[in-house]
Amino acid sequence: MSGKTIEEVLGDRTDEWMDLPGVVGTAIGVSEGRPCIKVLTSSETASVRAKIPATIEGYQVAIEQIGEIRALDQAESD
Repeated sequence: MSGKTIEEVLGDRTDEWMDLPGVVGTAIGVSEGRPCIKVLTSSETASVRAKIPATIEGYQVAIEQIGEIRALDQAESD
């Protein structure tokens, strides 16, 4: 472990990962009962998998395909 909190590690890497095509978000989640970093993607591609490590600074990293994220029109949310 690096001594950094999971929040610090996520903060250090989010901008880098968000620059990758197909990455739509990052989050903290749980995997096997332990905190993990989630990289959320619009589609799972080999190129994204190749650029995201399985662990970083002692924390597991999980890639989760969630699809596109889009804002609702104001009329749709009423």
